[in-house]
Amino acid sequence: MYVRSALMSYQHTLATNVNNAMSEIDTVAQELDFKLVVTKKGKHRKPRNKPQTVPRQLAEPDRSVFCQKTVITQLQSAEADISQSAFFRQCLEIVPPILAGVETIVCLGLGKFHQCAIARYQLAFIRCLRKHTNLTVGVQFFDPVFTGSEVETLQTLGETVLHENLEGKYSAERKTLYFLPHCPKQIVNNLLWKNWDPCRLANVVLLCNSFSTVVNNNPDRLLRINAGYILRAADLFREVPLRNNFRFTDIFNDTSLHYFGANEDEQNSHIDWSNTDEPSYEPDDLELISKEALASLEFS
Repeated sequence: MYVRSALMSYQHTLATNVNNAMSEIDTVAQELDFKLVVTKKGKHRKPRNKPQTVPRQLAEPDRSVFCQKTVITQLQSAEADISQSAFFRQCLEIVPPILAGVETIVCLGLGKFHQCAIARYQLAFIRCLRKHTNLTVGVQFFDPVFTGSEVETLQTLGETVLHENLEGKYSAERKTLYFLPHCPKQIVNNLLWKNWDPCRLANVVLLCNSFSTVVNNNPDRLLRINAGYILRAADLFREVPLRNNFRFTDIFNDTSLHYFGANEDEQNSHIDWSNTDEPSYEPDDLELISKEALASLEFS
């Protein structure tokens, strides 16, 4: 009788502890914006094969009171996260030979990295890539959406912030890595137009959305209007996809490294180098922030 009573008491205590633990897990899960799955036996586990995206609280921190020190601490944490990841180790297996000889790094369209964790991780990535490939150059940044505080943070980190909106029309006079994380394809298109010459294209290394995805997912008739130079460059550039196995799947998805790989015969066979009309876009089709739109915002 005593054994049965003790057993019932133990089962009651165990059930209470399990319920309390599950309640604590649910509370933490809600704070991190994760959804957990409960099995029939009451055990919690993450759903399998479900891509993990940046948690809402991490992506949208409270910025009512700006603190540069906090942002830099978050950036350093993101750099540590990236540098220790299998994703980054795989990048270092394929990227260094392509980046050999790079003298300049330009990053366009990063976004508001004070507020957005995706942009902050992308900033951490380019800084880690520069460090671990031994590129002893600064990074030049431009994004028309940068706030004054974000400009100050980049300058505090020793980076350079460009102030003129060239709409992506940068001339590659020396070998340059252009990092355009999830940028509008019209910026990439403008960059290719500005360097539409075999000698200058040889100086262009692009880390951006996959050319193959752009070409395969859009009709040629639309690409000729909004991305004609991407359409033409897809046959001239070698594309090296970055395997998207970082723990947050919405940061580096559809990202590839592109470099000019056409030999002389390929250059002369079917590419019309004389057709260098400057791209123009209808207002309704415009994906980038134009000079005119930026000027109107500054004076409004």
